[in-house]
Amino acid sequence: MAGLFITATDTEVGKTVITGALAAGLKEMGLDVGVMKPLASGGSVEWKGVRVAEDAAFLMQAAGISPSEAPLVNPLCFEPALTPALAAKVSGVSVDMKQIIQSYHQLEERHQYLLVEGVGGMISPLCDDYILADLAQELALPLIIVARANLGTINHTILTVEYARRRGFEIAGIILNQWPAEAGVLEESNASYIERLSGLPILGRFPRFEDPAQLAQLAKQHLNLSAIQRWLEGEK
Repeated sequence: MAGLFITATDTEVGKTVITGALAAGLKEMGLDVGVMKPLASGGSVEWKGVRVAEDAAFLMQAAGISPSEAPLVNPLCFEPALTPALAAKVSGVSVDMKQIIQSYHQLEERHQYLLVEGVGGMISPLCDDYILADLAQELALPLIIVARANLGTINHTILTVEYARRRGFEIAGIILNQWPAEAGVLEESNASYIERLSGLPILGRFPRFEDPAQLAQLAKQHLNLSAIQRWLEGEK
């Protein structure tokens, strides 16, 4: 399957925004892109007659996905805003990783490409001793790492890169989220250090925004969609 796994340096970094922007931008380029949020915690919403995680609804709307795919896009959603392993325990539910993998393979058959958004960072526990990196490894997809642009991001980003490399992942590149309209020396130096220390390309500097209808246009302006398309097509 051709696809990418979108992870981040931490929670609340903006994986969902970036995954949605990628989906909207690539769709605008004429690509058939599916989305998946395998696990989510922190509540759900009613979207077009189906109950899904808020993040999953955002992704499906950005990608123009039919509500009928919701059970595959978001197989597991927990109400408590906790790491999935703990949210499942508190909710009295077992995390069935086989169900998640099966949902992934079903989406695989429906779309040419697939963007899978993780939860939290690479070491977020999903169940027992099974962490997010284990799921990403089972799916065998290259990573895009989403990072903040602000103070502290160099350390968090390089640690994430080094852990991913130690696990044997291919990494397409890094996207800096919430890039300010008037970036200063801090943000510019952060980007420069991250690129130099990681040896990876910065694939985008994505701005803050308010209107989800802007996603496709912002993606074309602020993300290197051509490089990302090459990864999807195996040209790297």
